[in-house]
Amino acid sequence: MNTASPPEDSTAAAQWQRRSVWILAAIALVTVFSGWRASQIGFNYDFEAFFPQGQPETAFYLQFREAFSTDNDFILVGVQHEDGVFDQEFLGAVRMLSDSLGTVNGVTQVIDPTALSLPVQDPVLGMVFQRPILRWDSPQHYAADSSYLWRSDQWVGSLFSADGKSLALTVGQKAMLSKQGCDEIAADVDAVLKRWNDIQTERGIKVETHRAGRAHAQVHYVSVMEREVALFVGLGLILLITFLFIAFRTWWGIVIPLTVILLSGLGTLAFMEVTGKGIDIMTIVLPTIIFVVGMSDVVHIITRYLDELRSGLAPFDALRKAFKEVGLATFLTSLTTALGFLTLLSSAIVPIREFGLYTAAGVFIAFALAFTLLPAVLIRSKAPIKQATGSSSASASPWTPWLSRWFIRILRHRKAILITTGFFTLVSVGLVTNIEVNNFLLEDLRDDDPLRQEFNFFERSFAGVRPYELALEFEAGRDIMSEPKVLATVDSVERWLREDIGAGSVLGPATAARTAHRLMNGDRPSADRIPEGAALEKLLKRLSKWGKNNSNSSSPGWSDVVNTDIGLARITAKTADLGAKELAKRNAKFQSRLDDHMAAHFESPPFTAHITGTASLIDLNNRFLASDMVLGLLIAFAAVALIVGLLFRSLKMTLISLVPNVLPLLFIAGFMGAMDIDLKVSTSIIFTIAFGIAVDDTLHFLAKYRILLQQGRAPIWALRRTFLSTGKAIVVTSIILCGGFSTLMLSSFEGTFHIGLLVSLTLCFAVFVDLAVLPLLLLPRRSKAT
Repeated sequence: MNTASPPEDSTAAAQWQRRSVWILAAIALVTVFSGWRASQIGFNYDFEAFFPQGQPETAFYLQFREAFSTDNDFILVGVQHEDGVFDQEFLGAVRMLSDSLGTVNGVTQVIDPTALSLPVQDPVLGMVFQRPILRWDSPQHYAADSSYLWRSDQWVGSLFSADGKSLALTVGQKAMLSKQGCDEIAADVDAVLKRWNDIQTERGIKVETHRAGRAHAQVHYVSVMEREVALFVGLGLILLITFLFIAFRTWWGIVIPLTVILLSGLGTLAFMEVTGKGIDIMTIVLPTIIFVVGMSDVVHIITRYLDELRSGLAPFDALRKAFKEVGLATFLTSLTTALGFLTLLSSAIVPIREFGLYTAAGVFIAFALAFTLLPAVLIRSKAPIKQATGSSSASASPWTPWLSRWFIRILRHRKAILITTGFFTLVSVGLVTNIEVNNFLLEDLRDDDPLRQEFNFFERSFAGVRPYELALEFEAGRDIMSEPKVLATVDSVERWLREDIGAGSVLGPATAARTAHRLMNGDRPSADRIPEGAALEKLLKRLSKWGKNNSNSSSPGWSDVVNTDIGLARITAKTADLGAKELAKRNAKFQSRLDDHMAAHFESPPFTAHITGTASLIDLNNRFLASDMVLGLLIAFAAVALIVGLLFRSLKMTLISLVPNVLPLLFIAGFMGAMDIDLKVSTSIIFTIAFGIAVDDTLHFLAKYRILLQQGRAPIWALRRTFLSTGKAIVVTSIILCGGFSTLMLSSFEGTFHIGLLVSLTLCFAVFVDLAVLPLLLLPRRSKAT
């Protein structure tokens, strides 16, 4: 074979070498800018971003929050004393802790059991005096005080643990603090707790302190994200270098692909920073995705380039032919991958939409670098292998013998392969029905996570940390609480929340009214009820004058729970983190009970109950997960079908192309059903990620098969040649992809762990389907018969 290049090819090569200088210079400038901007990117975790946008429930909650206050602007501080809380030395230390916490910048109040008092009115003299609920400095009253406190669930579960060994301080903070504000208040509270613990250790008092709240949760999530991004990037680079060395066994095959991939990740982070986006719980996996997606393009191009060099072409001709044959497939795979991620824009959840947008942008950045930086470097580099001097073929590749044997085995065992595939498909379809839509407030934290353990303490010892908000909506301007049976019904509602929901620390209009009526009657237990008639009217007038709560009482003021002007009342509580599915069942039971009561006692319901609050809105996302996921996948399938249809102008080929893309997703869905992995925000994107990446190999295979058919090759010859030429790239890229995603399994976040596990499994399934099932589907009928 004459491998000398024609004069025009030499001229073209020289021109491209000159152009490559400008390309490399431009990329260098962009890299400097990208590095500068990427170095300034921040980390953020705003769980309110997960509120479903454009939904009436979100709009209602924002109005509700404006009328009252947020349900998560607090820090719970739990103090445990094994000898019991009724110890004068211990309670005195708690009082000191409360005073110290009150000096922290951003703290608005501290509800401390040792400082709480109730305004009690003497029913005979009419005088009002303040009664402490706990006379901490008078041990002789501990027996009476403990009997008084444990008589009502108003205190036990909110201020004191049922076993009497722990008490809780509620530290109120300024509403809607920024990330910096949350960081500062969390650090200051931790500093106060550390100093206080050190003092108690010196005094010989054995105590344990715990804290939980939005500020500490945000700080913890951000710190874990910062650590894990560094971990994933570092491990990803080590794995990429290892796989590239195994695949190409030269420094050239490591440095050039690695440069393209690193710059792709750098450019994506810079684009995020320029557009004001920080790294959050969703985009923490983005660098890994960009690394592995960019690697797929580079490996396909370089593999083809090396094959052309082995076939005897000069370096420039080999490079030109490689980009000509692989270029279209690479563009289509990048397009379909990006479209797959862009389908996430249909989600009602902002972080998912942003994840889809920025991942798609990263895919296009990786593609652009693969078609600019990669050829510019290759054209100025010495050929990595010697140009063949005689007749040669793709069999020069060391992978060819292994792939040839694999291809023959597929043909020999085609019936067994198809039957096995059909069996697992049916099993997967059956297992898919086991998938449940569910989520927990701290679902991403593992059981041994420090923050999870802190929340577990409050769930064990108190009512829990998860906020539960119930809004009672009525006609604006209507004094509904003064109407007959209404406040008594609200009292029943608060009781049902305890009975049906399992809520604790329930505070609402009925709690305020009962407490006020009891205090107005000498704090007698018999007066702990909702009065009727004139007594109720008198009580409500007194309540309206008392107004808002103050730091010396845990009972709500009237304006804290009722806003007549806009027609809203508030019942707030806390529950354990039971999961959205279990809470939905309990909410349905509660709502049914309320509806039956309304129908039996009122001609027209005086108010409508709405479950709202931050936790409820996050749970509401479950309603959209399945439909958003299915819609996104349908759009992605349609895009692939359209592309293949345009390439082959054949309905048959279009349908065949969908099989290797649908089956891996079906298998992984069956695996989720078998392993009881719930569908939630973090796992719902797995299918989009897996599809967007797995479709690459299918399109490369079909594109090469199409080229050979257009050259007039026989179908069976074209199929075998396609298998041999694309097989290595499919296997290598899949190994790299699985290795990259497997690093995510080291994450502290269960959602990230599941992304790593399930996407890796999906890619393994995809390799099997692409290299075992797809060739059989493309096999000509005559060959099948033989």
